[in-house]
Amino acid sequence: MRRMMDRGRTDLLVTLRRELLEHEARLRSLIEQVRERERLQEPSASTVQQTPAARPGDPIPLTERELQILQLLVRGHTNRQIAAQLQLVPGTIRNRLGRIYWKLGVLTRTHAAVRAIELGLCSAGPAEAS
Repeated sequence: MRRMMDRGRTDLLVTLRRELLEHEARLRSLIEQVRERERLQEPSASTVQQTPAARPGDPIPLTERELQILQLLVRGHTNRQIAAQLQLVPGTIRNRLGRIYWKLGVLTRTHAAVRAIELGLCSAGPAEAS
């Protein structure tokens, strides 16, 4: 009788384990499907740029303040240094730089500086002592 009960428990455990493994496999499959959908919906680094990159001679609709920020960026100033010089907070500079990057069709600070010089928006120069 005891062996029958042990065998029943063993069968039950085997069944439960098999079901658990099946559920785990199904869950993994669902997770992979979700990840694949997210991957397809996220813009990649090569597709983030929604507008074509500006070329020399193209008008860039930068505001006067954006041009000031861009000139200080080209000179090597940090966001904090730019903020202090223009009497703004670093968060504002970060937001403005995001818009500048978008308008220039770039993703990084360095690319923005290079693009600004290429387009003649700013001249390269050393950082001024603050």
